[in-house]
Amino acid sequence: MVHVVKCSCCGEVRGVVAGLQCDDEIRICLGCVGWFREKLAAIDVTPILPVLDMAVTAAFYDAAGFDVQVYSDDHETGRYAFVRYNEDSVFDLAVHESAVGAGCYLRVSDVDEWHARLSELGYSVTPVQVEPWGMREFALTDPSGNH
Repeated sequence: MVHVVKCSCCGEVRGVVAGLQCDDEIRICLGCVGWFREKLAAIDVTPILPVLDMAVTAAFYDAAGFDVQVYSDDHETGRYAFVRYNEDSVFDLAVHESAVGAGCYLRVSDVDEWHARLSELGYSVTPVQVEPWGMREFALTDPSGNH
């Protein structure tokens, strides 16, 4: 259930906010969190996953709950896409003749919810498990073999 709360930073009423660790009464929306991260971070990385078929892969991630914006211009139609979640850039997609299966980590606070939702879609997901390095995770494989 999403609770609508007023952001303590920008004053906008938002459906997804985070409380501060030191004071849970102070709520910050994801837009403000992103702005703070940009101001504080020395580096930000957006991986580019190779895909064989943009339409198939874009539909896959769209059904998984991401916002997929396929970029096209007069020279190349639908060969690149920006993938976002809650207005935050997650990764990009680029058409390649032979996708080799890349990967990236998406760090979420609700691993079980993500796993259940993707499983219900019939997507290829591994069981949730605690890895030796301490992360509780699962792998999702997209139509181009990316994890």
